[in-house]
Amino acid sequence: MGVRPSAGPAAKECVLVLGGSFDPVHQGHVALASMFAGLLRPQQLRIIPTGNPWQKAGLAASAEQRTAMLQLAFQDLENEVSLSVLIDKQEIERAARQQPTYTIETLRALRAELGEQASIVFLIGADQLQNLHTWHQWQQLFELAHICAASRPGFRLDTTQLPHTVAQEFVRRAGTPEQIRTTAYGLTCLASDLDVDISATQIRAELKQGGPTTLLVPAKVLDYIQQQHIYTN
Repeated sequence: MGVRPSAGPAAKECVLVLGGSFDPVHQGHVALASMFAGLLRPQQLRIIPTGNPWQKAGLAASAEQRTAMLQLAFQDLENEVSLSVLIDKQEIERAARQQPTYTIETLRALRAELGEQASIVFLIGADQLQNLHTWHQWQQLFELAHICAASRPGFRLDTTQLPHTVAQEFVRRAGTPEQIRTTAYGLTCLASDLDVDISATQIRAELKQGGPTTLLVPAKVLDYIQQQHIYTN
């Protein structure tokens, strides 16, 4: 059995970090944040919309529109679980200056801001977990944050659904919610009971065709999309 990796110093606060293009934000994003808010009891949820994600084509909604949708989507969660929700525009601002918007740079900035004794928990979905090995300096992410992933029921780390190197890291670094909440970085957690399978691409296509999306997008967000005529052209 290998030596367990360090989980960093004891943590004084716990901050969840949820990044993404949010084009648009949908119920899957809210469910992911809500699940880990319940598991880890953090003080803050930091939501970081991307500027120009290097693995995706151009975004349909503007930065201002995506920020507004995020504020609407997470209002109820903030009230329900007494959680401070902050929309962090650092990646949007870096993209505007034509600077890199890699996740590793975002986590370095957060660590510098929050200090060495904050538990920083980066949240990803199963689709992102499957592609984690393609991210810039992905193995160094563990030196800055914990990484927690949520997947559909039946998803397992010991299958061909994940690259071997990613599965190996997740198994080697597995921690309990209490360990993740009370230490600074270096651990992983896979929650395999998030039964939400929503695609932003699917939502944009349905909105363009005038199809129903009320179960996929928070009602306040859908109202905003319709008022702003986003995704209709």
